[in-house]
Amino acid sequence: MTKEKLREYYWIRRNIIKLESRLIQLDSASTKITTHLKKKHDAIAGKGNTSDKVGNSVTDMEEAREKLAEQIIESYAVLSEIEKAIEILPARECYLIRARYVELLSWEQICVDMGFGWAQVHRIHSEALKMLA
Repeated sequence: MTKEKLREYYWIRRNIIKLESRLIQLDSASTKITTHLKKKHDAIAGKGNTSDKVGNSVTDMEEAREKLAEQIIESYAVLSEIEKAIEILPARECYLIRARYVELLSWEQICVDMGFGWAQVHRIHSEALKMLA
């Protein structure tokens, strides 16, 4: 596990939130479009091929929904991999790595929180990264 991979944790988590939000918006839009097109179809029954429009719209929405769901699942898998790597660390190192890469605390905040000086925190950080490698 590299520092770069640990740094990705925060952004992956943020991306998951965005993807889940898009999924909810898509579900909402899908319901509105389907309802709208079905009403339109009922109003002009027998004229044109509106049911195909409904079917095509629903199919497109479902494909987009599946892609978003796949991206979310893949992102959670990466988060899980990072979490498992962090969990194997001793408690002090685990705490520091979580504080820095999951909670995104500054080095100053970590020093105060842990009650260690700057140099000691960086030594612990270096040791933790070596354990993760």
